[in-house]
Amino acid sequence: MPLIRPFKATDIESVVHISNISLNEDYDTNIYFSISESWNGIFLVAIENGVIVGFINGLVEDADTSRILMLAVHPEYRKKSIGNSLLDSFISVSISVGVDKVMLEVRPSNLSARRFYINRKFRPVERVDDFYVNGESCIRMVRSLGGEGR
Repeated sequence: MPLIRPFKATDIESVVHISNISLNEDYDTNIYFSISESWNGIFLVAIENGVIVGFINGLVEDADTSRILMLAVHPEYRKKSIGNSLLDSFISVSISVGVDKVMLEVRPSNLSARRFYINRKFRPVERVDDFYVNGESCIRMVRSLGGEGR
C-alpha cells in the first residue's frame, strides 16, 4: 500500500511530471498551488519507496459536494491499487468535512477511467459539451456517500 499524504510545495516537480504524462491537458503550474492553498482544497499524493507515484486533487464545492479535479498515477505504477488508495483517501477527507457526494468529470474517450469510477460506485449523470480546452465533451459522474463512515 502506498503512503498517502497531503501535497507539499516540494512535490510540484513530480506532480507536474505525472500530470504531463497521464492527463490530456496542459495545466499551468500555478493551478496546483491554487488548489493546495485553497481553504476548500483537497490535494493528496501517493508515495512508494520514497517516490511520488500519483496524486489526486479537488475542492469541497459546497456543504454537500466535493469535486475531484485530477487523479493521475504514473504509468509505471498503474494496476497496483494506487488510484484506489488515492480515491479512498479523497473520499475519507470528504466524509470528514460532512460532504454527501463526490463529483468528477471524465472524457468519454477515456474508457479505462470511466470503468475505474463505475467500479467504485460513481454513476454518470450528464454529458457536458465543449468541456475540455480541446473542445471534447465530458461525462459528469457522481458518487453518493450517503452514510459512508458515519
